[in-house]
Amino acid sequence: MDRFLLFPLLAPAVLLAAGNDAFGFDPPGYLDSFVYVGYFWHYPEHLWVFDDNSNYKISRLPWILPGYVLHALAGPIVASYVLAYFTLALGAVALFLLVKECLDDRGSAAIVSVAWACCTWAHGNGGWNYQVLIASGYYLMTCWLVVRAARGRSSGRAALVAGAFFAAAVHTHLFLVVFAPLVAVLYIAALPAEEGRKIARSVRAAGLVVAGGLALTAVLAVINRATGGAWLFFMPQLEQAMRVTNPDYDHWWKGNASQWLPAARYLVMPIAAMAAGLGALFVRHDERSRRMSLTLVGLAWATFVIMCYFQLARRLTTLDYSYVAFALYPHAFACLAVAFADEKRGAWTATVSAVIIVATLAVLLPTPLPGLMETLAQSLAQFGAIVAPLVVSLAGIGAMLLLRGTGRAIAFAAWFSVVNAWIAPVPAAYGLGTPGYLQSMLKLFREADRVTTEIDPTLIGIKYWKSDEVITTAKGEVRFPHVFDSFLSTRAWFTNLLGRKSPSPSIDQLRLVDLDRGACIGVLSSVERQAGLQREMEAHFASLNRPLRTVMVRRFEDDGLSFALAVLKPVASPDDGVAPCVPRWVSPTGAPLR
Repeated sequence: MDRFLLFPLLAPAVLLAAGNDAFGFDPPGYLDSFVYVGYFWHYPEHLWVFDDNSNYKISRLPWILPGYVLHALAGPIVASYVLAYFTLALGAVALFLLVKECLDDRGSAAIVSVAWACCTWAHGNGGWNYQVLIASGYYLMTCWLVVRAARGRSSGRAALVAGAFFAAAVHTHLFLVVFAPLVAVLYIAALPAEEGRKIARSVRAAGLVVAGGLALTAVLAVINRATGGAWLFFMPQLEQAMRVTNPDYDHWWKGNASQWLPAARYLVMPIAAMAAGLGALFVRHDERSRRMSLTLVGLAWATFVIMCYFQLARRLTTLDYSYVAFALYPHAFACLAVAFADEKRGAWTATVSAVIIVATLAVLLPTPLPGLMETLAQSLAQFGAIVAPLVVSLAGIGAMLLLRGTGRAIAFAAWFSVVNAWIAPVPAAYGLGTPGYLQSMLKLFREADRVTTEIDPTLIGIKYWKSDEVITTAKGEVRFPHVFDSFLSTRAWFTNLLGRKSPSPSIDQLRLVDLDRGACIGVLSSVERQAGLQREMEAHFASLNRPLRTVMVRRFEDDGLSFALAVLKPVASPDDGVAPCVPRWVSPTGAPLR
């Protein structure tokens, strides 16, 4: 094995081994990422529940299935660690292999792969259980494999596997399909200059890529059908894409760039990376890989132009949210490698650079560095939050390009580390042994999930009411409505909100129609308020001539975080010999009765 491959493999492991409670775990209030956690725990039980609500997330099987397998084999904490490592390492390894193949420089490939693994805007972007990071990893693997196919190294097999990875990327994040022409350009650029039959070989490779993509799609379709879903598992995502590309659909589009760009710190790194690659083309002395350097830089800027077109001309949200704009990062970081590729770097240079990048996150976060840099930012505050870190990045790039050899790599590690820590969206997710409650929260969610599934295997029979409380723990304040929203996202959120409101309506505002939507009511609260809120709920519905009985009362407690759940049911409603919270209009397995 190439010893330089240890860099992308070890960097994510070191970050996870730092012992930070929040690294790899989603905070309360996140909805979409906890929907995926629900799929991980209940695929395929969730299929009909979410499909019935047109939830397109079930289309993303290349992300859901690995999560389902890992959570089936291990507890939620171990599974989350493995998934976080897998998503970071996949992209880092793929970037290493791509840069090494294109530029024939293992040291530079190692440095940019560590930068990818440590990029703070890659960590939990949209949530650790969200799909964009794994989709980017699949896409980078596609890029490496098409270059490998073009250069004749197991070309047929590489093209087939590239097609499978591209299909995985597209099924996970549909927008990536617009980058198919860029993948084709990368293949053509990588063909040997002396290649005589470029057209015939390209057509054959394209056919193999398509075949690989269709093969993976067929496998996923068989799995989905065998577990209770539809053959055409990808249709909900396609239908959603048709909705959002309608000219009249701009629900999430933030408007003119002046409304969102000044605060868009997530764009600092890709813009800086593209600037570094472009600048390097003008100071390069070694022409060993000039064509591939031009290609990597050109593809990065082409990606940026494509996304600007969709954002500014088509009024589609491609740059105004960090998790969508992350599609810029794969080509931008490959472009960044061009800034180093004028000479080969050894393991010592790569090691020093990697240590600087990783150690900055472990030692200078969560507080020292961002606080210091924000003092500088105040002098440029009138221009927007993006300006100060971008100016520092560009200054660092200028200094870096004036140097050569080890000096250039160290200069990169210095400015990248400072800016990367400075713009970190969640500084508290770093540092050695930084305490928190997110792991405890996830463990409690899993315990509550198992208990409620026993009395409601349909996952739709309990309609939950949430108390509005802020509690103080040894690890900081916790807003319970946010905690409970995240838990309910594992079981379709809006569908299972009592009264279909968040925050929940007051108890005296609840009506019989709210009770009739499910078989049971779940009252989520702090342990201290559980008994009082349960009595209040019972008294309210008794006043409406629908008295309730207790099905279950449970406390969930772990390391400083706790909450309570009381499950109630109308006295007049029999259990019918099935689990007590199964609605009459569904079967005990969760399928709707027709």
